[in-house]
Amino acid sequence: MQSDNFLSINDIYYGNAVELIKKIAPETVSLSFWSPPYFVGKDYEKGETYDSWQLMLKKVISGHFNAIKKGGFLVVNIDDILAYPDVNMPKIQAPNKSKLRSPVTKEMILAVKAEHPDLNRNELAKILGCSEQTIDRRLNGNNIRGGNTQPKQK
Repeated sequence: MQSDNFLSINDIYYGNAVELIKKIAPETVSLSFWSPPYFVGKDYEKGETYDSWQLMLKKVISGHFNAIKKGGFLVVNIDDILAYPDVNMPKIQAPNKSKLRSPVTKEMILAVKAEHPDLNRNELAKILGCSEQTIDRRLNGNNIRGGNTQPKQK
């Protein structure tokens, strides 16, 4: 590909990353921040299979090897979304205490539950002065986002 066919530098492009990554001049990117689709049923993921989604991730990440300058960085944004619970997958995500907006801890919730085992999340939240989402996050570890309330099947 000739240099005049490469994407202009310092512009923002919207499109298919698999195709766009090929149009970036070699070793011109110092930092790439990529937020890939999570394969959770969004409109822009229609028609994708789990295998095609994995292949897309592989192509885009490997495409960065040519585009990134020596010493450059690729940041892949992976949110705390629960899509495919796997009992064999180690739980490596630890709570970031500096981001907690509520001082309520899992231990506090469990103490109230021990005294009142029949309370639901809303009732626990009322006693502890927090949201029911805080109760769920502290007890279950991860958020369920994107309008998904149930894990998807592979």
